[in-house]
Amino acid sequence: MFFETLRQTGRILMSIHDVFEGSRLLTETVDLLAQRQLYLTVGEDFDLYKALISEFRPSQPVSLPFDPARSDLSDGKGFWSVGRNPQGKIVQTQAVRLIDLQGQTLADHMNRNFRAYPPSGVPIDLDDSWYRSGPGARRISGRVCYHGEMWINPEEGNYRGRGIVDILARFAFLSSQLHWQPDYVFGFMPRTIARRGLAEREGYMHVDPYCLSWKITGQNKPVEGNMVYMGHEDIQHIIQVPLELAA
Repeated sequence: MFFETLRQTGRILMSIHDVFEGSRLLTETVDLLAQRQLYLTVGEDFDLYKALISEFRPSQPVSLPFDPARSDLSDGKGFWSVGRNPQGKIVQTQAVRLIDLQGQTLADHMNRNFRAYPPSGVPIDLDDSWYRSGPGARRISGRVCYHGEMWINPEEGNYRGRGIVDILARFAFLSSQLHWQPDYVFGFMPRTIARRGLAEREGYMHVDPYCLSWKITGQNKPVEGNMVYMGHEDIQHIIQVPLELAA
């Protein structure tokens, strides 16, 4: 039937119904953010994004995976969103990029490339940092999205503790689905923050704990990281959770 899932070159394509439903949910998500006085701008020009970050988030430069001087983000390989307050000031950011693993696993990719995903704004001793893949990364393959740059200005108290992070992550997941229909979405979080509930608030359903250790120059204690991730079916489930529960 016309509304059934179509298949082309071995990949599942979204049905017309899925596109309409995804667009409806995306509009609902943006409207809910506007009700909280957070107004989104979305783009694919990462040179513009880098300029905005330099102006509104000078203490935390754009991270390497989303820096157009360091990563190929051309031809629709990524998108970003920034949230403005009613005065037009950017108080929130996030970004997503597509990675085609081309037959390898995410563990293979990260074993070779984890140094390209460091936290921004702090000096990293890459020689004393390490990545150790978990079982999730060894299962993940295909087309994956990396979700990062999640930031809310700590001086803007109106946007904390009101379910904003939940809604913003939903926006990223929905947009990724409409853009690329990825097999997986993943990201990294400092372990201390993930254990305080951020991973769950964003909606991530799986975690590889203690897979990254970043040695901060001049500090004895490293920053330990978890990998959070979801598969296609997980994303389909989480985007249907009522947004009213994000509070």
